[in-house]
Amino acid sequence: MSGGYAVDVALDTPHLLSGWVPVAPVSITSALLAQYQALSLPVLAVYGERDASFRKQVEEYLGAVPGVTMVMIPGASHPCYLENPDMWHHSLLTFLASLDEVNFS
Repeated sequence: MSGGYAVDVALDTPHLLSGWVPVAPVSITSALLAQYQALSLPVLAVYGERDASFRKQVEEYLGAVPGVTMVMIPGASHPCYLENPDMWHHSLLTFLASLDEVNFS
């Protein structure tokens, strides 16, 4: 559900963000594939291997973002961060450490 809000913020105002971490996002197909291809924002896309509803969408749409970091959590379903919290935390912390700056404004 939050994907519907986050997609608009990430695509319409990327200059306000230091990065974007969509996790098992919903509503990402509300934007055009070309909008993702034009996004110049660091993105960590996290999804579960068994998330049949959204896996293909994540791979197609978020996979089109230049330089995206894709993390598929093996054996996990939609709430992938709950099913393998160690992998989730490692991926998130590594991504956050890779950002050039953090925008708190």
